[in-house]
Amino acid sequence: MAIKIPASFFKADEVLFIGYSRKNLAYCTAVREAFESRGTRVFPVNPNQGSFDVKVFAGMDEVPARPELAYVLTSKARNEGLPAKLAARGVKRVLFNSKLSADAALLAECERLGMRTAVACPLMSLGKGMHRFHGWLSGVERTDAAR
Repeated sequence: MAIKIPASFFKADEVLFIGYSRKNLAYCTAVREAFESRGTRVFPVNPNQGSFDVKVFAGMDEVPARPELAYVLTSKARNEGLPAKLAARGVKRVLFNSKLSADAALLAECERLGMRTAVACPLMSLGKGMHRFHGWLSGVERTDAAR
C-alpha cells in the first residue's frame, strides 16, 4: 500500500525548483505553471544558464526569498550536500521528483536536518488527467484547486 502524501505538503506561497532544465523544458514548464496557477511563486534554479522563458537563478543564494518548500528534479549524483544547503535557506519541506532524485540516505539526512520529505511528481497533486490518476494510485492527495 502506498504511503499517503497529504495535499498540504504541496501548498506553499513560494517554492524553490532545483533542476529547472532546458532538457525537460516542457515538463518543467508544466510543473511551474501548476504551482503558479495556485498562487505559488516559483524560483527556478539551474547553474547551467541559458535561454529560458522565465528568470532562472544560477544558485539558491541568488533567490530573493526563503521558500519553505523545495522541489528537486536533479539526480542523486547531483544532490550531495543539498540537504544542508536547503536547511540553511529555511526550507521545511522537500519534494523529490522520484527515486532517481533521492535515496534513503538523502531522505534521512533531510529529516535529520528537520525537513519533511516526500518522493512524488508534483503533478500527481497539482495536475490533471493521467497525472491525477497516477497520483491516486500512488497515494498522493489532490490539492483543493485540483478537485
